[in-house]
Amino acid sequence: MVLPKRHPTDVSVRQFVANSGTVTRGLRQGRPYVLTLNGEPLAQMIPIRRRRSVPKDEALAIFATAPLLDAADLRDDLDATVEQDLRDPYEGTDL
Repeated sequence: MVLPKRHPTDVSVRQFVANSGTVTRGLRQGRPYVLTLNGEPLAQMIPIRRRRSVPKDEALAIFATAPLLDAADLRDDLDATVEQDLRDPYEGTDL
């Protein structure tokens, strides 16, 4: 989901100290702010955009440099490491 670009709202240091909860809620809603001191811009506060997924092309580029796996070697390693006998964990209990 892409949020529309918003113009930053100026907020003085004094306003921020008095109303930090309001600014925090605004940041959570995607609103940017410019923190001012004596009317001069001091800092930009912008919300962090958290991605919910990785684009397909980016994921493919990441895996393109990964080493190739030999399926037979992987299976042999798993067979040697993981116990192969299945058992009932409740066997012998009163449940």
